[in-house]
Amino acid sequence: MVEPNLKSELAAELERARARIAHNAGLLRHDLDVGTHLKQSFHQNKAAYIGGATFLGLLLSKLPARKKKIYVERKSDKAVRQAEKAGLWLVILQFLFKTFRPMLLSFATRGVTEFVKTRGRHAEE
Repeated sequence: MVEPNLKSELAAELERARARIAHNAGLLRHDLDVGTHLKQSFHQNKAAYIGGATFLGLLLSKLPARKKKIYVERKSDKAVRQAEKAGLWLVILQFLFKTFRPMLLSFATRGVTEFVKTRGRHAEE
């Protein structure tokens, strides 16, 4: 069996090791706290940070803008005429549809109603 004196020394050594680990963990946590370090650095060197930000903004504003190149294909006159005809037909069809829509809806409604009635009669038989 272990002597009581040795046991108390081991317990004390273990307690000191735990205290050192806790202290070192606290120091590590403090060293890795980047937000706090940045705040302290900014408060200590405000002029340098503001001057650097101003210089960087000025530098970025003086860079030339990116110019986007757009290439336009020249189409033949035949393709242009076909597109004009298609557009004209589209306008005419839209006008006709808007004009005859009430008549088309009543025709479709009448057809669906008759279909449902005949379907109901076949189901009863």
